[in-house]
Amino acid sequence: MRHLKPVLGGSIALAMAMAIAAMAQSKHQDIPFELQHDYLVVVKGSVGQLGNLSFVIDTGTTHTMLDRRIADKLSLARHPGKVLNFGRHVDIEWAEIAELQVGPLKTGNLRVMVGDLKQFSQFADAVDAIIGLDVLRMSRGMRIDYGSRLVSFKFEAESVSARIPVSQAFLVRLPVQGQSMLLIVDSGYRGILLYTDRLRRHLPQLKLTEVIPHVHQGNMTGETATLSGLHVGAVDLQASVFLIPDVPDSIPVDIDGYLGTAALNAKWVELDFATNTLRLAMNSFAIYRGGRFGDAAPPPAKQR
Repeated sequence: MRHLKPVLGGSIALAMAMAIAAMAQSKHQDIPFELQHDYLVVVKGSVGQLGNLSFVIDTGTTHTMLDRRIADKLSLARHPGKVLNFGRHVDIEWAEIAELQVGPLKTGNLRVMVGDLKQFSQFADAVDAIIGLDVLRMSRGMRIDYGSRLVSFKFEAESVSARIPVSQAFLVRLPVQGQSMLLIVDSGYRGILLYTDRLRRHLPQLKLTEVIPHVHQGNMTGETATLSGLHVGAVDLQASVFLIPDVPDSIPVDIDGYLGTAALNAKWVELDFATNTLRLAMNSFAIYRGGRFGDAAPPPAKQR
């Protein structure tokens, strides 16, 4: 969810005394999800003794964020902090939770952000937490099946108890009009967001059409345009993109923007964390493409 994407500048040490991925006999487990607002993947989970909570699965967020209502119910000790939400600083808090579980993923002593999620997005009124890559990367990979409404987590054959997940962003490099752009794969964003300054620097020959200025998207103001010639595997896409001029300091210089998985209109999308590979199947026909990490250094924890 676009405005629930906190990006922290600098390196953040994950204080995790325990991280357990509970597995059945198989090497993967499925959990059902509800697709809200046509793009948000919402699953059920628990924090401490509180169960049946609504969590957004968000591959564009590096650190998990808990709504302040839940933190209050758990009487969590907190200390203040700030996140950069596309050019504006937003006050948040940091806390440590004893246990969080999402399907087969179970963590202990997890450091999370705490804030009023409605302050970040108009779609967060019924959301209790945003699950970021610090939890999702406990698995070997995950598949979001939009057709069957299932999230599948894959694991190694051996036990993965005591694993400390890596919270770096998941990047894919896509060819476009004979050039290439490096994007963060973001299951919590509806479309494609690009930074105008990065396009001028990295893709000087890029052509956009049907540009509409002064468009508001939540707390952001930018332009919309049509981008053609974007290749996802064997598919040549024409997509609407949202352009913003200012790049947060915490975004590494190699990254050009965000690719919302819902914008691909795919039957399913799979992120293989072990090989840093993006796979997907389009609704019209199945394809497999290894969109891998570029050579850029991974971005720091991300706050929007």
